[in-house]
Amino acid sequence: MKPFAAYQIPIIALENKVYEYQMDGNSDFFQAFEQEWIEKGSFKVMVKLDKSPTMIQVYLHIEAVLQLICDRSLEEFDFPIEVNEKIIFKFADHSEDMGDNLYLLDRKEPYLDLSQDIYDFIALQVPMKKLHPRFINPENTSQDDVFLYTTEKEEEAEERAQETDPRWNILKNLTDKN
Repeated sequence: MKPFAAYQIPIIALENKVYEYQMDGNSDFFQAFEQEWIEKGSFKVMVKLDKSPTMIQVYLHIEAVLQLICDRSLEEFDFPIEVNEKIIFKFADHSEDMGDNLYLLDRKEPYLDLSQDIYDFIALQVPMKKLHPRFINPENTSQDDVFLYTTEKEEEAEERAQETDPRWNILKNLTDKN
């Protein structure tokens, strides 16, 4: 079993009212998902659980600082995020993901596991292009910070593209006369 017991809320014995929980996580949480999208970071989650006879509404406020690697310079940097999300669990005879943060939850289910939802909400905040903050503001970048990687083949192709083929010059003369 994955180490997600800290993110499970026992719901069978809960009365119909509002409950609040706080959950913390670190790099061990992200590494337990066995993926490479997020490997390091820490977060705090404030959970407000509103249980009624027909459903459970969960409000999540997540504050996290992720350690990401810059795609341009390969430096590690801190990426702060803040997320507010709502999940609705409707009681049913079976469990099913209905999409758009709506789930059917089996009435016999003893725990409400929020680990996957917490991970998903955090992972959705990671940008596709991860840039160190100094590259985002052009005033802070110096010429030394900009890295351009080209191979010899690319440089040769650029030189060839700049040379004009004499056949094109003949065609240009045709268009100028019309």
